[in-house]
Amino acid sequence: MAGKQDIQDAEYWSSRSRTYEQSWAQRVFHDRIHRAVLDLVASQGTPEVLVDVGCGTGRLLRKAAARWPTAKRIGVDAAAGMIAIARQMTPGAIFYQGAAESLPLPDASADVVVSTISFHHWPDQAQGVREVARVLRPGGHFLLADVVPPFGLGLFSRHARSNSGKKFRELFSRAGLQVRGQHPRLGGWVLVTVGERR
Repeated sequence: MAGKQDIQDAEYWSSRSRTYEQSWAQRVFHDRIHRAVLDLVASQGTPEVLVDVGCGTGRLLRKAAARWPTAKRIGVDAAAGMIAIARQMTPGAIFYQGAAESLPLPDASADVVVSTISFHHWPDQAQGVREVARVLRPGGHFLLADVVPPFGLGLFSRHARSNSGKKFRELFSRAGLQVRGQHPRLGGWVLVTVGERR
């Protein structure tokens, strides 16, 4: 069950949904992370079913459609406003309002799950990673990109202060995902962890 802070976070992101696409951070930050993650997906082969957890307005899924037009694309986000915009802007994709901790998807239904810069908002990160493992097919991949502030700067970030490569590896391992690599991006501020469902 969502707590008060979780509901406030979802309401905050819903309130930003109409202007989210116009943010300078999309071009300067998010687009670069999306490109890095999709390049790593491509290195694993062509996805059949690609799920984006914390999909926002569907920006990554639109980029995925340009690369893999036959792939089934699914987005999940806790913010109703983001899902409404994503449905308007992203033809051919399926969107669900929901939390990472209780993905509205069947077991073993996806071969690739991605999450870009939303993990630090997940209220129960361990449960979220377990849910990702549940919906992955055996041999499927989870690519998690999130902020990992270097040089102790995480002390200034309420959400990302506990993020680390070690933490991601431990969460993946406990969920039954074998870590296949960790890739720093943006000067080490973002870490992409790639896990495979055993």
